[in-house]
Amino acid sequence: MKGVCIRLLMGILLGFFFVSCTPKPIKIGFIGGLSGFNSDLGISGRNGVSLAIDAINSQGGIRGRRIELLIRDDKQDPKAAVSVFRELAAERVVAIIGPMTSSIARELIPLSNESHNPLISPTASSPDFSGLDDMFIRLTTPNTNEALGLAYETHKRGAKKPCVVDDLSNQAFSQPLARTYTAEFRRLSAAQGGDVPVVVLPYDPKDPLGTQTLLTGLERYKPDLVLFTTNSLDTAILAQLIRRSGYTMSFLGTGWSMSQSLIENGGHAVEGMAFTVPFNPQSEAAAWKQFVQKYSQAFGKAPDFGAAQGWNAVLVFAQAIKEGGTRNIKQKIINKQYEGLQGPFSIDPYGDPVIPFQRLEIRSGKLVATP
Repeated sequence: MKGVCIRLLMGILLGFFFVSCTPKPIKIGFIGGLSGFNSDLGISGRNGVSLAIDAINSQGGIRGRRIELLIRDDKQDPKAAVSVFRELAAERVVAIIGPMTSSIARELIPLSNESHNPLISPTASSPDFSGLDDMFIRLTTPNTNEALGLAYETHKRGAKKPCVVDDLSNQAFSQPLARTYTAEFRRLSAAQGGDVPVVVLPYDPKDPLGTQTLLTGLERYKPDLVLFTTNSLDTAILAQLIRRSGYTMSFLGTGWSMSQSLIENGGHAVEGMAFTVPFNPQSEAAAWKQFVQKYSQAFGKAPDFGAAQGWNAVLVFAQAIKEGGTRNIKQKIINKQYEGLQGPFSIDPYGDPVIPFQRLEIRSGKLVATP
């Protein structure tokens, strides 16, 4: 009986020893819009992040420590976003990947600075966040670069009455894009002796009369080109309604709307819509092809921009942890070059990326890279 007790005690002590020697996981948070009608970007980002973390953990983690991902839904609501950020901070995460939109980023950046929790956004692109020495890092260039490309596209098409649909629900994104687009298009027009105005029509997706107000504005102005700053589902619905009204003008979109959801819900109405974005779904990069295969197997569909950026965000985070542990993460991320899924990119001293842009167009229900 005495021997049994000794063996039992030894077993308990050994169990305690092994548990106590097991490295604690590295906790990281994710915040994105995962519910509601415009949740496709948040879901794609979460999927890309999850897949990247699974890949790291399958190789033994980072420095022998597994990554534990804590996922939160910001519901695309500022109050909800603030609440889930504080939840994650209380969980002592070492960094948070997200949010996916500029309007939510604007609410969370002050909290990130206050708590010293690095905020790594895969897709927030408002230029309002550029050139600031704070705790915010992002994987998408400021949308002023996107706006310049869209203005050139508009000018190249010879538009005489361009119009911007200004999404009032994400003004941190839509306002600077519309402002830069307008200024650049007018500059290009003036360089050739023209003076072509750009009409900006407000659209409030939360207003029951918002859609009809927009359609009335389009009827009055009769533009020959429309640039949507709306999310994928709103863009698809608006494009459908505009086409059903008999209009045949050209459509341009942004990285916020560029997803499979836009194509599936927009159908023939979004055929020919063009984008200028730091993403190419037809990339020949080996890492991208492997990612497409893994993502398709895991989620039953091809990855999009949000998914790719989610993966790249984990890549940046993981490299920083490998190099120096979980402290001063931002300082380990900035001023470095990375090998992303589709090629190299760098992060400047203020946490902004430098990535080449690509022109894409929807053709036969697919996003196609074009000159």
